[in-house]
Amino acid sequence: MHLLPADRLESVLGHLQTSGYAVARAVTPAPAGLRSAQAEIARALRLPGNAATNLDAMADALRDLPQIWGSEKVAMVWEDAGRLAGEDGRAWWILGEILDDADDLTVVALGEASVGAAPAPAEEEQA
Repeated sequence: MHLLPADRLESVLGHLQTSGYAVARAVTPAPAGLRSAQAEIARALRLPGNAATNLDAMADALRDLPQIWGSEKVAMVWEDAGRLAGEDGRAWWILGEILDDADDLTVVALGEASVGAAPAPAEEEQA
């Protein structure tokens, strides 16, 4: 899995498309949690219905990505993935492990606009 700042979305999409990838796009749903994120990933990757609710089924279905997409090169761009990591670290870890184990899938997870950047200073209240 590749972790990038959110402001790289357009360049990532352009690179994947010019490199011949079939591109799926997922967005972390609100509220962020294991089952809602799993369902969104399954939808984006065109996985069968049971992959949206069963982690073993998702792992099995990921083996069929080349047949599902008609391409040996499949990528998923996961927007707002950093929010899931921040709100439910366990869900992030579980889904990340399953996605990382998929041999025929490249995952680009997008986080905050500037990964590791210091937060903007708060405006001072006027007296």
